[in-house]
Amino acid sequence: MKKYSNTSELRQSIVDGINILADNVAATLGPKGQNVIIQRKDNLPFVTKDGVTVAKFVNLEDPFQNAAVEILKQASLQTNAEAGDGTTTSTVIARAIINEAQKYIVSGVSPIELKRGMDKTCDALVDNLIDSARPIRSLEDIQHIAKISANNDKMIGDVVARAVDLAGKDGTVIIEEARSNKTSLNLIEGFKIDSGFAAGAFVTDERRGICYYDNPLILVTDERLESVDEMLPLLEQVARDGRPLVIVAEEIVEQALAALIMNAIRGTMRIVGIKAPRYGEERKNILKDLAISVGATYISRESNVLMRDVKIEHLGTCKSIEAGTSKTTFVGGKGEGEAVEKRIEAVKALLKQSESTHEQKTLNERITRLASGVSVIRVGGATQVEMTETKHRVEDALEAIRSAQKDGITTGGGTALLSARSGLEEDLTFENADQRLGAEILLRACESPFRQLCRNAGVSEDIILSQIESSQQENAGYDFRNLKECDMYTTGIIDPVKVTKTALINAVSVASTLLNTNHAIVQIDSKES
Repeated sequence: MKKYSNTSELRQSIVDGINILADNVAATLGPKGQNVIIQRKDNLPFVTKDGVTVAKFVNLEDPFQNAAVEILKQASLQTNAEAGDGTTTSTVIARAIINEAQKYIVSGVSPIELKRGMDKTCDALVDNLIDSARPIRSLEDIQHIAKISANNDKMIGDVVARAVDLAGKDGTVIIEEARSNKTSLNLIEGFKIDSGFAAGAFVTDERRGICYYDNPLILVTDERLESVDEMLPLLEQVARDGRPLVIVAEEIVEQALAALIMNAIRGTMRIVGIKAPRYGEERKNILKDLAISVGATYISRESNVLMRDVKIEHLGTCKSIEAGTSKTTFVGGKGEGEAVEKRIEAVKALLKQSESTHEQKTLNERITRLASGVSVIRVGGATQVEMTETKHRVEDALEAIRSAQKDGITTGGGTALLSARSGLEEDLTFENADQRLGAEILLRACESPFRQLCRNAGVSEDIILSQIESSQQENAGYDFRNLKECDMYTTGIIDPVKVTKTALINAVSVASTLLNTNHAIVQIDSKES
């Protein structure tokens, strides 16, 4: 164990660590931001302009510097998790707060009072950001958000925007790696589960390693299938019908599985067994949703229908099924539209009542599956490095759109924070001078994303900032790509409110925590000591 008792040295270590992290991350900000090469241990290097990815790989040798870095990384990652973007903005603001506040703390200003002043100011800034929000009005707005989040890549912006538009409000977008150097978009109208075939013997397409059937019959049950004997009446009916059979069950025990595999190998039947996804109540809900989607009767332990009594009329169907090792998609389920809509509304009602983040996520997943809108973006690249970098930007763009759909949009390019702070200092009251100083520090830190954009673009931050703040133009801002003043909404330089708001809140939180730290204890390996 090693303990730091020298407060001044510790504070300097914190500042140094934060500056190193911020220097690496801030370099990626904006249209003129630069790429960062990342060399992973025992792996190929890759290039990225994604702030959260850069932050993940920053580790410093000095244990105290690294402790500060890890704390700031947590805030950045939290921002990304909540809003899908804003990692770099959060890091830049936190760095600006810490660097300035430390100057006052060493001269005797209370860090606790500074924190109280910053917290009060942060709440007011957030309120102003929320008030400035406006809803997404068109597909063009979505394209602009996606393009900016993807580091001004128009191709990515267009593809992601079209994917979201095609999938619909309750649809889902899947990002996969392509087998070519081109990025493409496909719409799959299907119900997707995160579970695949029970055995490789069911594979029908050896090259792709999948089982594919057109117009199959589908059995959905939460029972354990232990013996094929209880299924013989159903199997005989299906054999006479001539269509493929898909069995989705809680578990297919070895004896039953062996019998199904034998039928598939001999060509007696076209058949595939799929183990039901997830566990417990979540599994049952997915199976019930699937049954409604494909028009099947849900065969359960609680139902009055025994497995030996199941008939073809109890089975569902769909246009096609594609099962891999870990996922299955039922395309074009033939369930009644009215029944599906009722199911969606019922799940939405549960979503409104839920207070659990995990439960909300699960319910949203059920809605997207039932809505039958799955857009698949297949990301291509000439090399694996290029593909990985492009995929990161596609993911950022998608998350930014989702945030914007939820909380609306505001002006981008660092101007939202500039507008939010306008006149705020005069409107707030504080208990003492230290709290007011905390407010002043935060209000100046609101300039830091804009100033960083200026530095990355190679223009004078003081001149451009003064120009924008004195401008009479509505929604005035600066187009860092074309280096000119503009109307941010007209130009399409917009950000999701949630991203800016979350970045600000988390930056203030982590900066306040570090400013109120006087001692640190780090555990090190005995060989290092």
